[in-house]
Amino acid sequence: MAHRELRKSRVLLAAAGLFIGLVCLWARVATLQTVLHSHFAARARENQQHHEKILPKRGVITDRRGKVMAHDLGVSQVAVYPPQLTDIAAAVKALAPVTKETPAKLAKRLRGLKSYTWIARDLPPEVGQAIREAKVAGIVVEDETRRFYRLGDAASEVLGRTNLDNVGVDGLEYQYENLLGGRTGWTTLVPTGSSRMSLKLPGAEGRPARDGAELELTIDADLQAIVEHHLSRAVDSLKAKRGFAIFVDPWSGEILAAACAPHLKAGQSKNWTFTDQYEPGSTFKVVVAGAMLEEHLARPEQRFEAASSGAAELVPGCVIHDTHAHESLTFSGAMQNSSNIIMGRLALQLGADRLYRYATALGFGTMTGVEFPGESAGRLRPVRAWQPRSTPTIAIGHEVTVTPLQLALAYAAIANGGVLMEPLLVRSVRDAAGREIRRGTPQPSHRVFSENTTSTLMDMLMAVVDSGTATSARLPNLRVAGKTGTAQKYDAAVKGYGRGMYLASFAGIAPADHPRLVGVVVIDEPRGSQYYGGQVAAPVFREVLLDLQRMAWPGFDVSNAAIAMRPPTVPAVTAPDLRLLPPRAAEHRLAEYGLRARFEGQGPRVLSQVPPAGQPIERGDVVLAYLAAPQDSIGRSLPDLVGLPVREAVRRLSLREVSVRITGNGFVTRQEPSAGSTLPLGGPCRLWCAPASDEAPRSERMPAPLSSPIAARVRRP
Repeated sequence: MAHRELRKSRVLLAAAGLFIGLVCLWARVATLQTVLHSHFAARARENQQHHEKILPKRGVITDRRGKVMAHDLGVSQVAVYPPQLTDIAAAVKALAPVTKETPAKLAKRLRGLKSYTWIARDLPPEVGQAIREAKVAGIVVEDETRRFYRLGDAASEVLGRTNLDNVGVDGLEYQYENLLGGRTGWTTLVPTGSSRMSLKLPGAEGRPARDGAELELTIDADLQAIVEHHLSRAVDSLKAKRGFAIFVDPWSGEILAAACAPHLKAGQSKNWTFTDQYEPGSTFKVVVAGAMLEEHLARPEQRFEAASSGAAELVPGCVIHDTHAHESLTFSGAMQNSSNIIMGRLALQLGADRLYRYATALGFGTMTGVEFPGESAGRLRPVRAWQPRSTPTIAIGHEVTVTPLQLALAYAAIANGGVLMEPLLVRSVRDAAGREIRRGTPQPSHRVFSENTTSTLMDMLMAVVDSGTATSARLPNLRVAGKTGTAQKYDAAVKGYGRGMYLASFAGIAPADHPRLVGVVVIDEPRGSQYYGGQVAAPVFREVLLDLQRMAWPGFDVSNAAIAMRPPTVPAVTAPDLRLLPPRAAEHRLAEYGLRARFEGQGPRVLSQVPPAGQPIERGDVVLAYLAAPQDSIGRSLPDLVGLPVREAVRRLSLREVSVRITGNGFVTRQEPSAGSTLPLGGPCRLWCAPASDEAPRSERMPAPLSSPIAARVRRP
């Protein structure tokens, strides 16, 4: 009986164990079919199929006229896999034309190979196809794409380069990699059971490749090649350390050429025109000259003391030297002869605050915002960090560093009538289908100088080329304006300016009568007796212009550019309310809006302003603030306008709702009706104007002929 019970319990135990086993099996099956289904399904797909990349075609880079500067080309790579190489003779016959080796030497080389080895790379596709058609076992031909640059090394610092994977690593290739590189695609392949071949099944998963976008640059390929040629020749002949040059369109801020010489090898090259900073020397004097004219602190014909000895101590411990000694010079003559002493005196008269304000307004000390990696901001310390000698020293281009791009844009502001433009390097971006997805348009930043100031500055700069320090840039059939600069370089070894280490530069504008081109040429450490900017940098600018004339460069044709000869329109801001503010507080308030102040009268606070608060005004423009009630403040009579800049005269008339007809430009030499006439007038007030240097004594002024008067109605805001 006990034996029967024991056997029964064993059967029940076995049945229970079997049941529990079945339950676990069912639970495992349920887990695999539900919880772990996606995991094992993915593993099955990985084992049964694989993804193959579809590489996109990299976007083309063209210049402003559609000339291709960078594009992809197909190439073939040839390799040998020794385990499969059985017919050495056939391999030698197929590869000898590619390797340029003798059959015996190539055969010996092939027999010595132990592993997969590349034999030839970057071959034309037709050569690779011919080797493939030979069907030699052990020879592998792979097709790839490589980036090619039509201009060779020219513009290489701007365009940049790609690596072996055709990914941008320098310059614009790197900056616009997301657009140029496109998007990689993929397709699903299923391996066959009988071979290593893979098949694409209908409806298989995948993603098409998206080819890269096309970049149209503002660069002019012809101008770029010309600048590179003459710059390289100058660097070689002068045995200089390096040279760089940049040319821009003054009306749009477009960068037309940016050249560096010599070209450094891949991985070490830099676009010095954007990334390097240097002391500009006398090319920086336009900041002081423009500020003095804008503030009405000096006239071109006004004489200033220099030094017959060629040296003067302007502040204690600061002795300024001139290359050519003069007892005195006119303001225009000081620019023409590049007098350091007079420009230093003018800077002291201008004051550190105003010098700094105009320098920053011209873009020095801040990055321009050009879309290029590694741009430098230069160095312009705030006024609080200046020493007593800093004001005259900075005025002549020392204690300050700039980039060639900054300097070119500053001179462009002089050429276009006083407006600082934002730089533009990429004109448009188009997708692979040709649709425009982005368009770069000229963007004016703010006004720095009035048109009257820039007109006078242009006359001064033309005199520099005609009979000053830059006569080597003069051309017989083309008016050129410009300024030379020569600066000693800092030598870290001696912790001071190095002996015989100079940096020569020239900033030019052409044609001076209707500017279409602004260029900055810099030669670093020229060797020999010639190292002044007028001797080594200005001739490069001249040779570039000569070549452009010979080829009838379309950029000189004003009819091709509708915006030429018109100052760019500056975005307006709203004039703030200055009433009852102290002068210094009013200046700070205007600076927040990018505006400048000019005060009239004597008093502790601003009583009124022109234009009134709330009126739109160009950034960088001047707000006239009255510290005392002006004569005839209620505006019942016509004010005396003779001797005022035309913009100032128009503003004063606007207070009295008087229309105006203007002939000429510059300063008012005569008005009709005369000052004191009762308002309102029966017609417009007629103003005859002339540049300050052309003014005659008041008694001798004669009205200019009304050949093409400009009529304008000036309204009270």
